[in-house]
Amino acid sequence: VHPSVRIGREIPGDKSTLLGLFVSSDPDTEPIEKGEIIAQVPWDLMIHPGNKYHHETFFSCRALKNIVEELKLGDQSKLAPYVRYLLTQNLDGIPGYWSEPAQEFFSFVLDDALPPFEEKWRHDYAMKWIKNCGGDPNIDPLERKAYFLAMSRDEDTLMVPIYDMANHSNDADKLNTLSYKPTSPGDFFQFVAARKILPGEQIYNSYNRCNYCSDADFELCETFSWNRTPDLFLEFGFVEDFPQTWRFEYEIDSSDDDDDGDDYPQISVIAFCLDKNKESGQLEVYWEGDDDELGDGDDVEFLMEHLVRISDLRKKKLEFEDKFVWRNGDGKYDTALPEELDYFGETLQLNGKMTTSEWDAIWQYCNALILALGAAILSLADEVSLDESDYNLVLEMSNFTSDTDNSNHEEL
Repeated sequence: VHPSVRIGREIPGDKSTLLGLFVSSDPDTEPIEKGEIIAQVPWDLMIHPGNKYHHETFFSCRALKNIVEELKLGDQSKLAPYVRYLLTQNLDGIPGYWSEPAQEFFSFVLDDALPPFEEKWRHDYAMKWIKNCGGDPNIDPLERKAYFLAMSRDEDTLMVPIYDMANHSNDADKLNTLSYKPTSPGDFFQFVAARKILPGEQIYNSYNRCNYCSDADFELCETFSWNRTPDLFLEFGFVEDFPQTWRFEYEIDSSDDDDDGDDYPQISVIAFCLDKNKESGQLEVYWEGDDDELGDGDDVEFLMEHLVRISDLRKKKLEFEDKFVWRNGDGKYDTALPEELDYFGETLQLNGKMTTSEWDAIWQYCNALILALGAAILSLADEVSLDESDYNLVLEMSNFTSDTDNSNHEEL
């Protein structure tokens, strides 16, 4: 590890601030120069799939089983300090790790129409670990923790100490590293400075460097990750800061099209990048694709439907919270009685209550959804001749100000 690296809180001693990697601000600390190694981790200090490792394999049952074995060994593991660290990690922000009441409410919010789609998170553990890897069908708590630790912290099939403490950013002013996986079993993992990192700066990694909105050199994309903002939320349990990348899709009515014998539904895709101008503070939408792939009236109708729906849900947030969230924070949701609430003629029933951390994570994501939906609609205001009443409604629901940049139709 580079001698200038500090591992700890953003403000030392303040547990309310971010935990991560920093360049120390102590007197006489040297900056980390471009190209210098921040951390070089030997093969034997990683949890890995052994000789089955391949640098272009992104899921491995053997790697997961090795994580389970190390967690079960605990203090007897040869990687005991790292194992103790892993066992302390809070996974409450990750949808797949939530309690059943929290998952049910999140599914209700997404309405099987918005990302992340349920098949990618609600049954992922059962399908990948229990069915494909032969995990305990009785849902062993340590196996479950190991699975979601891997989903949220691994570098494809590697668990890499030190490196996995770096926080995420795709902000060009913040992102300052590159990583290089081993090319074969037994090699080092290298974490390298992509530019000069000054004392006091945080050391950032990108969890989706190859995303659709990235201007990174794709030859340097070791992780081959194309994840969007909703994917990061389901895998890591947080909503990334700007820039963000979103994709919505819905079935379109093809009844007027010629019958070509194709029974597959036709899907309309709404894909864009959302960024904040650092000088003006305005949100900017960059549509993916060519001019003819900009959103149209049907897209705005879809976006508006769900913006209105989730905004209405937010208005009832306190009422939902009284019904569905444990206020004392003890997390004993499994002993709660079923709760139900009428929502615009539809009855929502949860078999128990969720924790405050689960509730907060759901609304962190809902607020990001509202912002993204509203920004996309406003960016198409001129394109679809959005009337003034709908325009003002979107401004109100999304908490935008009237000077939000609604005219950015640039294509990536």
